[in-house]
Amino acid sequence: MRASGEFDAVADFAAALADPADPDALAPAYDGGDHKHPNDAGYRIMAEAVDIATL
Repeated sequence: MRASGEFDAVADFAAALADPADPDALAPAYDGGDHKHPNDAGYRIMAEAVDIATL
């Protein structure tokens, strides 16, 4: 999906929230406690990942 060229833009929440030491895992700073859902800081990062100009 990220590189398919089928979309005008992609908000890559997985990349925005990823742990630099383990890109397949949620960064501890954004972990809501269950290792799947973000906390408030994570939701802020998700909002910042959306490029308003492409909407």
